[in-house]
Amino acid sequence: MNINFFKPIFDYFGFAYPGAYMTILFFSFFMTVPIMIFSSKQFSLSLKKMIFMPLVIVPSALVVSKIFHILFEGRLSLYLEGLRVNGISYLFTSMLNPFTPGHVFYGGLLGGFIAGALFTLIAYPHDGKSFLKTADVASICVANGLWLTRIGCFLEGCCFGRPSELFGIRFPQGSRTMFALYHLDPEHTSLLTDTQPIIPTQLIHSFSNFVIFAVLLKLAFSKNQKNPGYISAVFLLSYSVTRFLIEFLRFDTRGSFLIFSTSQWISIFLFIGGWKLFQKTKTEKKVK
Repeated sequence: MNINFFKPIFDYFGFAYPGAYMTILFFSFFMTVPIMIFSSKQFSLSLKKMIFMPLVIVPSALVVSKIFHILFEGRLSLYLEGLRVNGISYLFTSMLNPFTPGHVFYGGLLGGFIAGALFTLIAYPHDGKSFLKTADVASICVANGLWLTRIGCFLEGCCFGRPSELFGIRFPQGSRTMFALYHLDPEHTSLLTDTQPIIPTQLIHSFSNFVIFAVLLKLAFSKNQKNPGYISAVFLLSYSVTRFLIEFLRFDTRGSFLIFSTSQWISIFLFIGGWKLFQKTKTEKKVK
């Protein structure tokens, strides 16, 4: 709800402030390292190889999530106009700059998956089990990043929900949410007061992702060891379902096709893939 929440810290050290969302996003990337180390040991993966995985996945996830933001959130014409006015430098300083606000999780998931898959194929050639184990480790890291970054969304005021007197909270006058709401619903939004009560979908999503993260950790460190890929399947199924449902509560501008948002369509395909992987890991003989 306050985009400048972390700004005093950056001002104290004399660093440029990237915003609340980007601050938490980068913090979640740092959190990836210890989680990956402990998870890799649990899954008997080579730490020397796995330590390089974030260096490959993080940049790819950032760039592709930025591309999805441009293509599927109605911003293409705006960015193209900026490119026309500012020249080719705008392409790298803003349009495709992964360190500026404007990211879509499913884009990051796709970019990270492609980069991670290529990394794993090189690190563990002809080793399907190690591939799935790496995916399990990555799922835990992603789930941790998701519950954290949704708090960043709340502080930034993006990804907000529908108006609701029963479950809504008000965002402050002058916030990003206020201007977005005024654009969507000027009849019920004033630029001189706090917003009407709206559902804090960011916090709902953060809580659901934290639960998913906790479940994945429990599965990973359980004495009853699961087949490689099982944790990834649980992540894909649980995230796709919660994301699909929470999308019905959202009110911010984003892409859609027919009756569902772009994210809901992706959730459907993600669920199908997760279900197939779940069935495969359930029917295989238990690992020992």
